[in-house]
Amino acid sequence: MKIPVIILSGFLGSGKTTLLLSLLKESKLRGLNPGVVMNELGKKDVDGYILQESTGTRVEKLLDGCICCSRKEELPRTLTALLARRPDIIYIELTGVADPDEIAKSLLAPPLADRLSLHHTVTVLDAENALEYSSRFSSDKQLVRTLRKQIATADLIIVNKSDLVEPETLWKIEKMVSKQNSESEIVFTHYSQINLAPLLAGIVVRGLNSPALRRGSGNVNVSGTALQRMNTSGGSATAVHEPAAGTDGSYSQVAAVTLTVPAAWSGGLRREQLEEFFRQWGYSLLRAKGHVRLAGQDSVQLVQLAGNRISWEASSYPGQPYVVCIGLNLDEKAISRSWASLFS
Repeated sequence: MKIPVIILSGFLGSGKTTLLLSLLKESKLRGLNPGVVMNELGKKDVDGYILQESTGTRVEKLLDGCICCSRKEELPRTLTALLARRPDIIYIELTGVADPDEIAKSLLAPPLADRLSLHHTVTVLDAENALEYSSRFSSDKQLVRTLRKQIATADLIIVNKSDLVEPETLWKIEKMVSKQNSESEIVFTHYSQINLAPLLAGIVVRGLNSPALRRGSGNVNVSGTALQRMNTSGGSATAVHEPAAGTDGSYSQVAAVTLTVPAAWSGGLRREQLEEFFRQWGYSLLRAKGHVRLAGQDSVQLVQLAGNRISWEASSYPGQPYVVCIGLNLDEKAISRSWASLFS
């Protein structure tokens, strides 16, 4: 009895975690026991904490690298440990620079092939930025190839933040997607809000919550809907990318720098101060997220930079404040010096 897996892919800040949050809430409404594997480039976890805080779901976190390169060997062990909890469905949220095809191949190879089935591969696109990636990242050909693979291997493509662009832009995105993947369904949305029923079709209670298992019977009839399009998608195998020396974790020329607030610092940052810190790096800074304490406020704030937009919301994060910066050819020493100057 294979456990279905849904892979969530898409570039940094596209809305994968928002989609996963909706999927977890819907799974629990259906009485399902979901399992989650979340991969992040930085050493500190942001999105996993959001999921656990919002849904109570236990999240298996693979930090400080990408599971299709520097953390590749950890995925089978993590999934095997997760299977011991007998989930009904497993969600794998990849880093924004991961190749979902590599993960699909891992699922369909020993020792996981007999226990897991690939149910769907979903890629989320940021409507505001998707058309610019090829030109913006032209110096990093491997990254461009990876972003194209995220589109080519998906059976569902969600064009998120579609309310923030003109209809002509959406038409161009649809044309671009169709050129790379003519078979995938395309959905235009905002806040990653879609009809989740097709994604969860065929997923039934079979694990810890199954009435049959509570009665002691191990025979649960399940009709699988596994999608194994990666076997017919064609193309050559993508090379494995090693992390660059001196970075927290990297994929091609993308690296993550984890910045912590000094333990002795008892004050708070000004919102404008931190936003200026983000903006000084221009397009080199692709994504930033973390928990910080602002001056004059008792509560911690969750701050996120995605695309060109910065958002703030209250958080109950109990640990030492930090920020994770992810970017292309980031100067880690310069960023660290600039960060330190905020507390001097």
